[in-house]
Amino acid sequence: MDGNSLTDPLAWAQETFGAAELGDPRRTRRLVRVAAQMAADPQGNLPREMSGNWADLKAAYRLVRADGVSHEAISRPVWQQTRQQVEQESGAMLIVHDDTQLDDGYRPAISGLGPIGNGSHRGFFVHTVLAVVPRGSRERVLGLLHQEAWVRHPAPRQTDGRKESSRQRRERPRESEVWTRAVEQVGSPPAGEVWIHVADRSADMFAFLQRCRQMGTFFLVRAAQNRRVLSEEEQAEPELDHLLDRANSWPAQAHGSIEVPSEHERRARTAQVQLSWGCMHLLPPEEGPDAGRDSLQIWVVRVWEPEPPGKEEAQRECVPSQKHGSNRRREPQSEEVEALEWILLSALPVESVEQAWQAVHHYSSRWPIEDFHRGVKTGCSLEQRHLQEQGSLENLLAIVSPIAVRLLQVRNLCRE
Repeated sequence: MDGNSLTDPLAWAQETFGAAELGDPRRTRRLVRVAAQMAADPQGNLPREMSGNWADLKAAYRLVRADGVSHEAISRPVWQQTRQQVEQESGAMLIVHDDTQLDDGYRPAISGLGPIGNGSHRGFFVHTVLAVVPRGSRERVLGLLHQEAWVRHPAPRQTDGRKESSRQRRERPRESEVWTRAVEQVGSPPAGEVWIHVADRSADMFAFLQRCRQMGTFFLVRAAQNRRVLSEEEQAEPELDHLLDRANSWPAQAHGSIEVPSEHERRARTAQVQLSWGCMHLLPPEEGPDAGRDSLQIWVVRVWEPEPPGKEEAQRECVPSQKHGSNRRREPQSEEVEALEWILLSALPVESVEQAWQAVHHYSSRWPIEDFHRGVKTGCSLEQRHLQEQGSLENLLAIVSPIAVRLLQVRNLCRE
């Protein structure tokens, strides 16, 4: 999308949503108008975004509540456009995944929501996939490739009131399956192209890693589990070891610096880090649906900060309070600064210092999805929208998400 279309809300909305099939062409035209008005004033509520026009406001509410309108129907042309842009790019493409929760607080009037967090608030969860072009220190966000929302339901009980058995838990669908579904929805790249699924520790699942390889793509995931592995040199006489234990035992092979963005109590800083890397064979779980599968060859990169900065240098003096509660700022709670440490699992070979640094930079390029979440929640105020049904909120999410991507793209445009 060129800069003129990006900065003109109506042209952008027509190009983004004009191909949506909602069962009636009038709905598609209404979707384009609503999206253009929301893009012109992302932080406003619907009455303000519709410029106080009662007829337009009623039409917007009818649109997101209509039976033939769904999150997927609105989003499908957006995903297809991004896929076309991805296929036109040359070089490595980062397919960045992440989950977030949309918090609607204590409002019981909204039907269809479920528990989030510790269960005291209500809302729903969203899995988003962004296409990101790594470009030095400034990544370029192409757009949304996939998104799925779901509501968490309490674990079912048996007819006599007892909790379900471990066998019943294994047999029912798991929330984590959303990650493998996302890989399948993204699909396979054109011949000769390199697509890398990048994700944080939530994606450290054997099924996710294996599905990436089955689809002809690669992965770069931060490790969370101390999984069973065999190192490459031990294939003749295998000796069982564990991933995190072995990676932590490696000596430093390189050193340098990486930029760490600000988050919560943490200030942005330049971290002085050390690197080590090596090859392993990841063994499948001993139990569950993935038991008995073939091992996966992976390359592991460990990056760590041997000397983290002091609290006064690394932490903010005060941080914003929670959304649902006081607007006052509070003092940071932690007394110590957590040193940066990533253990990354890569399906692409890492056999040199250049390849190790490339893996680190690719993982650092997942930060735009955190900005995307802020764009949805703060930039577009989705959690403050007063709709009465979870389905309507999902449909509004389908409109707001491309707007949040547009905010990131406009920001990049201003920086160039």
